Amino acid sequence: MRRGWCALFAAPWEELGRYRRYLAGNSELATHQVVKGAEFAHVMVVMDDSQAGGFQISYDKLFGGKELSDTDMSNVDAGKETTIDRSLRLLYVTCSRACESLALVLWSAQPAAALAHIKDESGWFTPEEIVSIP
Repeated sequence: MRRGWCALFAAPWEELGRYRRYLAGNSELATHQVVKGAEFAHVMVVMDDSQAGGFQISYDKLFGGKELSDTDMSNVDAGKETTIDRSLRLLYVTCSRACESLALVLWSAQPAAALAHIKDESGWFTPEEIVSIP
């Protein structure tokens, strides 16, 4: 608790103001879970597994930047819910919020593998829609 209070008092005032606006629902940024049911003209979905805080979802696995684990494979074989299933549901929630434009940004542990999977295997995007940013 002490560490939390120290971090609070060390934070710049502007950052606290932004956080307050976010908590009040007045921010232009939101988490995947918060946007369910809302609509926005323009949506950018930033997918970064290192910031996900767990193992329930994995955009890297969904987009081919990371291999499925043995547990994932046994869940698939058993017909159980998988990391891919949860990732797809969350991606649907975020993508379906866009009214005019949508941008997906993937931070991958293996960018070359993810890009190859996205281009060659997913069938989700046209070549013009895929941009690799070095």
